[in-house]
Amino acid sequence: MEHTPARRKVYSSRKTSFPLFSHDVGDSWLQLLNLVLRIGTEKSSADAGRTAQVLNAMVTIGLPVIAEDLEVAPIKPEAFSSFLGIQPDEFERYFEAWNGARHIDAACEHLAGNSGARSDALVRLSPHTLSASFDVIDGTIFGSFVVRTIDVFRDWPLEAMALLRVLRETGTRMDLEVGAATFVVQSALLHERDWSQAEPVLAEHFRRPLPLQVDHSGVFLFGNDGGKARGMLLDHDASAIFWEDAFENPDQLSWYIVDTMPWLLPQHIRYVGQECSTLKRAMEERACYLQG
Repeated sequence: MEHTPARRKVYSSRKTSFPLFSHDVGDSWLQLLNLVLRIGTEKSSADAGRTAQVLNAMVTIGLPVIAEDLEVAPIKPEAFSSFLGIQPDEFERYFEAWNGARHIDAACEHLAGNSGARSDALVRLSPHTLSASFDVIDGTIFGSFVVRTIDVFRDWPLEAMALLRVLRETGTRMDLEVGAATFVVQSALLHERDWSQAEPVLAEHFRRPLPLQVDHSGVFLFGNDGGKARGMLLDHDASAIFWEDAFENPDQLSWYIVDTMPWLLPQHIRYVGQECSTLKRAMEERACYLQG
């Protein structure tokens, strides 16, 4: 019986780069599935059928968390989430065939030879990954990986887990703290045969919004300043003002923040949009604006 994939609703996008931020491979997989399935552009070929594709996705795994001392959360060891369908022994076989131990040795050798400076030594790690680069900043190692083309549904979890292990174990051997890993995915693919399988995985496990996370950048205050939309970015204890400005309307205020502060967490940007929308409505109705 011929299988008919689920009909995809594709949302409009600028078809440019897409930044994703995550805390582990499993969550990054769900975010990539959601991205490609919802707004991926379609292409067709005689051998592969229809494929949804997103170009230039940027995935960062390992987010800063807010604690009393603003420490950075380390990247977690491999988490074999049930929805990934990966067993530890399967990953070990993949890592061995992938020559992971050799990649770790090479990374350590080149970092040691460069006194901890940037290392671009690992090139063409696999059919998916073109290169790996490492930076050491204040005793913390960060990884940057260029992924050319990858099947998000079938290949992303194992490839990302392998690259994260290289980063983590390189840091351990070099006695370094492990920071974030950033993946530049030039072409993220989701083939037609997997669309109907991706939908129930997302429906069950991809639940947003996430619990509110405090952004390490600070806190925003908004208000109606004599008919102008004013915004302020303050330190968490309100001891310092990092930025302040007034705009003709809340739309200009929100656009300015989004365009000039790309380091904000996605939740923080969503909060900015919600508050500017509320402020705009209050100004139009000449009502009192109360920040939520």
